[in-house]
Amino acid sequence: MHTKFIRTAIIALIAVAAFQACKKTGTTPQTGNTGFDRTGMLTNLSKNIIVPGYITFQASVVQLDSAITLFNANANITTLGNVQAAFKDAYEKWQSVSVFDFGPASNENLRISLNTFPADVTQINTNVSTGSYNLAALSTLPAEGFPALDYLLFGTGADNNAILVQYTTDGQATKRKAYLAAVSTVIRTKATNVLNGWKTTYPATFIAASGTDVGSSIGQLTNELNEDFEVLKNYEIGIPAGTESMGTTFPTKVQAYYSKISLQLALLHLQAIQNVYLGGSGLGFDDYLIEAKATYNGGSLNDAITAQFATATAKLQALSDPLANQITSNLTGVTAAYAALQMQTVLLKTDMPSALGILITYGDTDGD
Repeated sequence: MHTKFIRTAIIALIAVAAFQACKKTGTTPQTGNTGFDRTGMLTNLSKNIIVPGYITFQASVVQLDSAITLFNANANITTLGNVQAAFKDAYEKWQSVSVFDFGPASNENLRISLNTFPADVTQINTNVSTGSYNLAALSTLPAEGFPALDYLLFGTGADNNAILVQYTTDGQATKRKAYLAAVSTVIRTKATNVLNGWKTTYPATFIAASGTDVGSSIGQLTNELNEDFEVLKNYEIGIPAGTESMGTTFPTKVQAYYSKISLQLALLHLQAIQNVYLGGSGLGFDDYLIEAKATYNGGSLNDAITAQFATATAKLQALSDPLANQITSNLTGVTAAYAALQMQTVLLKTDMPSALGILITYGDTDGD
């Protein structure tokens, strides 16, 4: 995640909203006032996807935090490997809940706090050396969350033996351990707060707001699904590959650059968004579009979206980790994956909201 997303976060926090409605052809416009059971859809998403997703994610970050505590108490090759494994697991689990950046997650600024990338290595090292930092400040976003842990656990040495030195005999070892623990604590605390919100009062609020207006749950979910999809398209793939950066490639700006699981995370992210669209095995946006009889180029809009998910998945699966290396050696394949994601952006951001009478209100500069 990049400077634009940090700027967006600042704008959001001072409550200046950028409203943008996309108007394109291709889909038969609908009002959204069908007989579709929107309450049933929201109930299914809340009970069977969102809450279980946060439960699994929160458990993984608790495990990560515990592994860091054990590592800090006894730093060795084994405990380092355990922390690295716990980190990868938690980062993978994060992909399933990144899309739900509203309600309790919005209160915690969860997405930008946990996953503003690429990490600012200079800022991280300065924070470590000075021991003076405020992880609640917006200015520290590129120096916290999973990207910071990615660097601290995988990027501070050429191999695990070299990394271990940074936490044992190096002059900054004690401060580095403290920073590692501080970053982990923020992740654990925010994940726990969001889960508690979803396990107590928020589901009733979420399910009750079953309209299609901007403030409704379906309106918020549609907007966040699209904004999160563009994080995947633009920041995980497009900017590193040069398609969103005026042709200049930036391989080091991929998500999880140091742990080298960028592609794996992108595939999990795409799968998670698709699962929300489908509603898992229950009611989802696919059913809503079918009920609305939404069409696309003479066929079913749902069929087009479903097929495009398959196409984008196949294009990503044709690549391999480290994604940074693929950008250098197989840029054609990476840009093909981007193109498939871009096509899906149009379907999800323009055609689906138009068919359901939902307004896209988050601002961007894609021109979709």
